[in-house]
Amino acid sequence: MTAKLIIFTGVHPSPMEAVAAKFIQTGWQVKLLNPAAPKWHRHSLFVSIFGCFRLVSKIFAAGKQLRRFRPLAVVSFGGYSALPVCIAAKLLSLPLVIHEQTFSAGLTTRLTALLADQICLSWSSSRKHFPQAKTVLTGNPIRTSFLNLKPETDRQILFISGGHFGSQTINKTITPILPELCRRFKIYHQFGLKQSEGLWQKQRQICHPRYILRRWFNEAETARIMNRSSLVICRSGINTVVELAYLGKRAVLIPLLTAQKNEQLTNGRWLEALGLGLVLNQSELNPNTLLAAINQAVTVLPRPAQVQFNRSLAETAAEKIYQVVLNILK
Repeated sequence: MTAKLIIFTGVHPSPMEAVAAKFIQTGWQVKLLNPAAPKWHRHSLFVSIFGCFRLVSKIFAAGKQLRRFRPLAVVSFGGYSALPVCIAAKLLSLPLVIHEQTFSAGLTTRLTALLADQICLSWSSSRKHFPQAKTVLTGNPIRTSFLNLKPETDRQILFISGGHFGSQTINKTITPILPELCRRFKIYHQFGLKQSEGLWQKQRQICHPRYILRRWFNEAETARIMNRSSLVICRSGINTVVELAYLGKRAVLIPLLTAQKNEQLTNGRWLEALGLGLVLNQSELNPNTLLAAINQAVTVLPRPAQVQFNRSLAETAAEKIYQVVLNILK
């Protein structure tokens, strides 16, 4: 095995890809280790207790893989799948760096912070949740494909996306109003890798030449489409709203109801405060309200910003996390 191997773990691919690019550029090998770890259910004690037993087996399996790979360090980007890897890394005395993307702190990050050598934060508001001596404000990494873009906007392009896995709710809601939207926009619609085949086939029957439907656009394609779009309809995960803010794009945001501590609503309100976002709650979502929100966004956005976005911090975040890991290895 190569002597310069690092393990990444976690469920946030955008910052992970940005930081991985820094390591790969300098000759490192990066491996992703994401076991199917049990989720913690706050409202079901039985399920949580059963999950604890499963967690022990996942820690053992993660430790076995770490011993086989023999990495120099482990970097976690949060999420329940990262927990057994982080615990195994600590048991094997491997250097551990974790990164928190949200404005607050995820449950896994709070737990792994007790084990970590260094905690990288995207936002100052997260500092209160962690030991100050171990924290460093790095910002939230922007993927290379977004950093290299020149500003460009085509006022007739609309981008619709429910993220990597897609959103059946958004896909179903958009269908009845597609004919009207196609008269006004050229539409790029990312349907999602985990959406039902039946609904996918139904959407494909809409053969309007101004409607480009794909299950998945790769990173470079997503960056180019978003950069050219005059409006984006999407969920409000933290990495999505940061990329929208970085590109200065208007968006109708539909926060995911099941997100931990309603964090997607917090993210959406932040983009609203930047003057770029319009939040439409899923409980109020239907074809008519979505069309009204699109019309409103096109008319009133962008608004004057109430908060500021530090673009330079986002641009240098991947490099800072890379340097944090190197400093721990010295």
